Amino acid sequence: MKKIALFMMLAVSMTALAGCGASMGNSSIKNESNAKLSQKIVKGQTTESQIVQMFGQPVSKEFAGNGDPEWTYSRNTSHNGVLAYVPVVGLFAHAQTDNNKVLTILFNKKGIVKNWAFANSTSHLNAQF
Repeated sequence: MKKIALFMMLAVSMTALAGCGASMGNSSIKNESNAKLSQKIVKGQTTESQIVQMFGQPVSKEFAGNGDPEWTYSRNTSHNGVLAYVPVVGLFAHAQTDNNKVLTILFNKKGIVKNWAFANSTSHLNAQF
């Protein structure tokens, strides 16, 4: 009976921990896609101040080769697989899923969107030692 109770507690704990992860970057682009962004950002029309209202401050502000301002918004979310939380097994087997989103916006010298690009990628790491 004690073994069943211990097994059940372990199973519930693993299920609860399976969703644990870490996020870094701009949370404002968490739910964005190319389709949604194309509705929000209009080349030749959307201004820097409108971008700040929509997404907040970027993680970086740089200048393109011709001197035009270029802003970058990025977000990385990592989730560990269930095996990472199993005692002893987690030392030898690890699974992780990373989702990366990057929004880059190029403005003209007047502060109007000249161009933009959005990348959304997911990678899976399955390591066994």
